Amino acid sequence: MRNDVEIILVSSGHSALDQRVFDKEAVSLARAFPRVRVVAPHSSDDVRERVRITALRPYRSRLSRFLLRPLQAFWAARGRGPRVLILQDAELLVLAPLVKLFTGWRLIYDAHEDFPELIRSRTWIPSPLRRPMSNLVALLEKGCARACDGVTGATRSLTEHFSHARRMPLYNLPSRAFIDEVAHHARPQRERGYDVVHLGTLAEPGRLEFLVAVLDELIARKPETRGLIIGVRPDQEQVLAAHFPPERVTVLGKIPYVKVAAYLGDCRIGLSLFPMLYPHLRCAVPVKVFEYMAAGCAVVTSHLPELLHLVGDEGAAQMAVLYTPDVGRCVDAIAQLLDEPEMLERRQAALMHWVRASWNWDAQADQYIRFVADIIGTPSTMPETPAQDELAR
Repeated sequence: MRNDVEIILVSSGHSALDQRVFDKEAVSLARAFPRVRVVAPHSSDDVRERVRITALRPYRSRLSRFLLRPLQAFWAARGRGPRVLILQDAELLVLAPLVKLFTGWRLIYDAHEDFPELIRSRTWIPSPLRRPMSNLVALLEKGCARACDGVTGATRSLTEHFSHARRMPLYNLPSRAFIDEVAHHARPQRERGYDVVHLGTLAEPGRLEFLVAVLDELIARKPETRGLIIGVRPDQEQVLAAHFPPERVTVLGKIPYVKVAAYLGDCRIGLSLFPMLYPHLRCAVPVKVFEYMAAGCAVVTSHLPELLHLVGDEGAAQMAVLYTPDVGRCVDAIAQLLDEPEMLERRQAALMHWVRASWNWDAQADQYIRFVADIIGTPSTMPETPAQDELAR
């Protein structure tokens, strides 16, 4: 590998210690390149796991993030010698053609989500403007991505949105470190303290209300049910805590990621439910589904096309997949699993095995390193592995 090239992961919106940006991408790249840096919001400059962090001050408004922060981020990425910038946010792409023209830096765009479709569900944007803004953002994203030397995307179908000669899917799957940690905390199914868990935000319109309706009916049918909700916004935390008795549903806001494994290892069933297939979910794979699996939780999920493509028919058979957003059917699926502890135990063993064997970040990390090395122009000596080939389908 060339020792003079600096690999810089640049984010205007994600924390410098974001799980995908730092723990997965940056730490993986630091195995192969001696100079890896993250430019992103953080409390101060730092060095962790051989990765340097150049801190950006937290943005104070959306206007600051989308207009000023990209300029600050590219300015902070300066330094000596050749460099590859991996852009983690769509707003950074607007400046990519100019940065390419005036610096000659190699650029890679890492698309985390279907950003143009997300625009259509943002309530802070006036409703009449959402569709035209979404269409404009889609044109800008695809057009400016052509200035980049490569594109990675969080799923296969998201990557295919970009007609780029160099592109690869880079699924946001659990790391081996997380899998080992959650396996350490995983309790036998019959000893777990929570029946159901929901992990993550409820950002889309109607999702909070839908989850509340499901839990209400589940508790009405099975009064001894215990639920756990982790990672919601402070306003949602207040609504949920006021609605559910604490002995039935425990509600936690954002917690440090290092604590997630211990909580999941005490839960039987992980929920990933949506009242509709939002447009941006057509090409999404929620990482929490695989975090549930790693913890030995059975999974009840709404139908997500890209998720089912990734796990295949055999994997889908080990999950309860709901094709209609019906509260009663959701509760039926959860209640059936709770009534059959032997089925829960079989799924615990199968899902934990598949995540450890194939559905993990490390199965694609070497492929990602080769992708970056090829863009630099450095030949790669890392062999292919069957797991990498499977994820790259």
